[in-house]
Amino acid sequence: MGNLFKCEFKRLTKSVFFWIITGFCVLWPILTAVFYHAILTLTFTGSGIGFEEIELPKEVIMYLTWMIAISFITELPKFSALFTCLHLGREYTDGIVRNKVIAGHSRTKIYLVYSLTMLATNAFFCVVYILSAIFGLWISGLGFNLNGGEMFIRLGVGIVVFLTMVTIFSTLALIFRKRALPIILSIIIAMISSTTALVIGYFNMPAKAVNDYIDMRSERYEEMVDYGMLSQKTADKYEEDYDKNHYLGIGWKIFHPVYVITPIGFASDYQAATTGILFGADLEYTDEIDFSDDFVSYSYEDMSIFEHKDFKRVKSMHMSYSELNLIYLAKSFFYIILIGGWGLFIFRKKNLF
Repeated sequence: MGNLFKCEFKRLTKSVFFWIITGFCVLWPILTAVFYHAILTLTFTGSGIGFEEIELPKEVIMYLTWMIAISFITELPKFSALFTCLHLGREYTDGIVRNKVIAGHSRTKIYLVYSLTMLATNAFFCVVYILSAIFGLWISGLGFNLNGGEMFIRLGVGIVVFLTMVTIFSTLALIFRKRALPIILSIIIAMISSTTALVIGYFNMPAKAVNDYIDMRSERYEEMVDYGMLSQKTADKYEEDYDKNHYLGIGWKIFHPVYVITPIGFASDYQAATTGILFGADLEYTDEIDFSDDFVSYSYEDMSIFEHKDFKRVKSMHMSYSELNLIYLAKSFFYIILIGGWGLFIFRKKNLF
């Protein structure tokens, strides 16, 4: 397999498209960092528009570092889809795959070399993008904050999640001899991936959190009834109107299972949307997902008055990113092996001549 790998990486270094994407991974995050610097320092005075340097809190700098560095998860899929399908599709049109089989290389080795090469190449794109984002923040004057290096762990998880999508692209390119079909399918997947991730991620609420909330709310209602703050009839009506189905509706029943068994919700769980700062998102790089935010807002609607501190010790209301990292790694590796294995099964049986 060593010679096959050498051949593939040599072809990559001669690929114009490879260098174009590498250039994009260098320039785009730098330009993004400069753009955010301009937005944050823009001022309007009597004499016109100007820029005034500001000193941002370290928490905001940390959020900006994360947001710009992780944006490869939404920016690269379309480039990866084109590159992977065109690069591997050319192996068929140029007769390279057939020649390798005739030369005595097994289909399994050929498939693994192609797949691993694409994974390594796309991981390279991600690393270049991340390092360029950090460099861009530095030269822009905003500075960067990697949370003592912990951020690299989350970025690594993001790369593995991204490689799950790359596995789909390479598998499609290898099981179809014609270029058009895998390109079309891969581009569609790439284009809808960000929207799908946000939709699926919206339904990440654990059922246990809702159950615990309803139990706590019932106890609070009893206290309010005892103190004459609420009638029993009104409490019963609220319990009926705001039952479990109110919080976990049909959308949750459809999409939450998808969220649980796939890594699709990564972009939502990990705040991987670069437009967040422009639309008033909380500029905070947190240690956990706090589901109690939803219930605090609900509390004013259904007369169950709670504050964040009331949910602090409720385990189901919190999901640490250290735990999420392991969950997303496990799901991603599972699908990489599953999809890659399915592709290998098809590739070994298909007509290559």
